[in-house]
Amino acid sequence: MRTSERESGIVLLVVLFFALLLVSSVATFTRRATVDAMISRNRESAARAEALARGGVRLATALILEDRLQKSQQGLALDSQRDPWFRIADAEIEAAAGATLRLHIEDSGGKLNLNALFNFDPGGALDEQTEILLHDLLEKVIDDMQIPPGEKLYDAKELAANLIDYVDADDLRQRGGAEDDYYQRQDPPYRAANRALLSVDELRLVEGFDAKLVEALHAYVTVYPYARGTGINLNTAPPHVLALLFFNDGVDLRLATESTVRAILKAREGDGLICPEGQSAEGCTPMSEIVPNANTIYPPPTTASQVFTVRAEARIGDVRRTIETVLDLTQPEDPQLLSWVVR
Repeated sequence: MRTSERESGIVLLVVLFFALLLVSSVATFTRRATVDAMISRNRESAARAEALARGGVRLATALILEDRLQKSQQGLALDSQRDPWFRIADAEIEAAAGATLRLHIEDSGGKLNLNALFNFDPGGALDEQTEILLHDLLEKVIDDMQIPPGEKLYDAKELAANLIDYVDADDLRQRGGAEDDYYQRQDPPYRAANRALLSVDELRLVEGFDAKLVEALHAYVTVYPYARGTGINLNTAPPHVLALLFFNDGVDLRLATESTVRAILKAREGDGLICPEGQSAEGCTPMSEIVPNANTIYPPPTTASQVFTVRAEARIGDVRRTIETVLDLTQPEDPQLLSWVVR
């Protein structure tokens, strides 16, 4: 009897063991099936979101080109805050059930083009205004960073000289010595580019520039267009960029004062525009009525841009994909992609 009871107990334990094993296997299978289904849905949603973002880039391109066509028919080439491509900024577009698209379009003139500052004559000499403007620009950005006491301080004058050395064609430092001495000591070693900047982030390679400073500069500067560089767009630049307008006030070369920036913003109120000298339009204010010696602004400001940065953000449920691209529309019939980043 006792032997039979022991055997029954062992059988029961074996049955319980296999029952638990079966339950565990079922639970594991169910969990894996659920995870695989979620991965599959997320992968599908990610693909749909990227496709929607790509469509957003095409929509942005169409908006800009349509605006270009209308203006060419009117004979007025002014990019401003009244343009459809500007007004669509960050508006949420319902693309489908559970799918949304946000577009942000920014013209290159909304920031100061660093490459427009590096105008070298045939002998390799740089416009003397460049170093002064670079110094004032860097000093302003550094001041706006509000660096806490005890943290790294930057020397704006040294940074300006280092940037010129990085871009100019020769191999000598502004203050003597070989340009590449610093760069050859880095790991891995490299050389000064001796060409136009290809991106704002490239500044991280320049002696003295670090990630924190370059991040701060992103709000103020661009590198587009690489060639045919013009200055700030007076009709689209935000206040902190308008403050980088650099001109001779009759006494000295300096950046725009707060009162000058306020005067520009006031002229842009409603549907107001700043227009080039000799060009008239309804509600248009010539820059010479705001800034004395407006013809000395360096680099010469613009009122129309050819390069645009487009950021298209698509959401499908909880999945998001963002495409940021730079479009060169110098030839509207053949738009050029200068960059394409998917996040």
